[in-house]
Amino acid sequence: MGGVALDVDSGGVKAPDGGWGWAVLAGCFVITGFSYAFPKAVSVFFKELIREFGVGYSDTAWISSILLAMLYGTGPLCSVLVNRFGCRPVMMVGGLFASLGMVLASFSTSIIHIYLTTGVITGLGLALNFQPSLIMLNRYFNEKRPLANGLSAAGIRRNKAVMLSCQKR
Repeated sequence: MGGVALDVDSGGVKAPDGGWGWAVLAGCFVITGFSYAFPKAVSVFFKELIREFGVGYSDTAWISSILLAMLYGTGPLCSVLVNRFGCRPVMMVGGLFASLGMVLASFSTSIIHIYLTTGVITGLGLALNFQPSLIMLNRYFNEKRPLANGLSAAGIRRNKAVMLSCQKR
């Protein structure tokens, strides 16, 4: 029922197109949603951060910018780590980094601390989750890969809709 595809041309295991792949898809859906929604959700707190730290809007906007730069800019690092250690260990470390960054951000006393905790640490954690999840998803699906990638990307729309409804309140 559930093997995993290998990156070997001859003699490798064929992608199972189901089985545990559906659980991987569900996880990828959640990871994709968090990776895209969290940087945008930070903007909900801009007014409070401006008031709390006494900074301008552009200073506060750097939080999302740093986070997104880490999410997309650390792609080569993620690739090296996945090739060296595999998807699962990299994703576990990414989850720890993302959690640690969010917890440390709650104790921040200046905007610089927010840049480091939310921007750098959480951004790196989300990157170490997001990119390997897509690699892992493609190892579990071959014929149904377009469907799996589409369902995974649907996490973006669902979380974006939830975020927008929260902003209107």
